Amino acid sequence: MYKQRKTPMEKVIGQSVQKTNQVFLERYVDDYCKALNENYKQDTIRSLEHNLQRDSECTYSAEQLVKIMQGKANLDKFRYYEGKKYLKVVREEYDETNDRWRDTTVHSFVDKKTGDVFKPASWKAPATKHVRFSFCNKQDLLFLTDPRCVGWAGGYLYLR
Repeated sequence: MYKQRKTPMEKVIGQSVQKTNQVFLERYVDDYCKALNENYKQDTIRSLEHNLQRDSECTYSAEQLVKIMQGKANLDKFRYYEGKKYLKVVREEYDETNDRWRDTTVHSFVDKKTGDVFKPASWKAPATKHVRFSFCNKQDLLFLTDPRCVGWAGGYLYLR
């Protein structure tokens, strides 16, 4: 089969499209991290309110709720790192003794070329046997950027 060569302009256009897709993917992954952050925040609020219902004199829960409402709580947060092949979504927690944020676990991996989302197999690698979601699929994109759908603990990444 004869393979037609690309002109220099076609190569430039192809590279431009790839870079545009990369920018959109990073924005989607950033929105994904924001959804995970919001899900974690809402889950923490529910947990603290439940504690207060069981024990109305629980000062810790009341103080934490006030901090969250004021935006002063150091809740765990999610962010991503760019690697060679994947964007790694990581959960960070605030280390009060050292007064800094530190990575705790890998939440998921996103393939930079295809937008496929994978469950982590380890700190360095995804479990690539099964694609869990894809940012190229509209329904998956809406699901992954909705805090009510994604769970900070990652249960939605398991096959059912």
